[in-house]
Amino acid sequence: MTLIIILALAGIVLICLELILPGMILGLAGIIALVSAIMLSFSSQELESFGLSGRALVAASILFASMLIIGIWLKYFDRVPIGRGLVLTQQNKDQIAGHEASQYLGLQGSALTDLRPSGKVEIKGLPKTCDIVAETGFIESGSDIEVIKTDGRRIIVRKIASLS
Repeated sequence: MTLIIILALAGIVLICLELILPGMILGLAGIIALVSAIMLSFSSQELESFGLSGRALVAASILFASMLIIGIWLKYFDRVPIGRGLVLTQQNKDQIAGHEASQYLGLQGSALTDLRPSGKVEIKGLPKTCDIVAETGFIESGSDIEVIKTDGRRIIVRKIASLS
């Protein structure tokens, strides 16, 4: 009976540690330990006096307890000190390179590639990593453009008359 309890507890701990050290090795080892504990509950000589229904009750108890403990761990993981450092809590919605996306409205530049509807542009003050999309669906390369709208991290541009 002690081997069954040790295997069940080890399985639960290994599955919970999978969140901290991902890679599926600890999770698979935990699942194997839990399955072994359940199988041992049916084949152990110590539990022979329980009968089949008692052994099934022990196996169900192991399964229920492991699901409950792992569920509680998943729910409250971000409140544990080690979990707080691993969970992203800051949201960057409507921000591009740490700045509000709306501040880029009205900036002008030129299209480096054809925008079909997205492509590369050169706009002073705009980071190169943002998603640029043409309003009309197509703008030829070399055309002058202006930022008309921001949608989250996506910037929508329109073709304008030549700047020079």
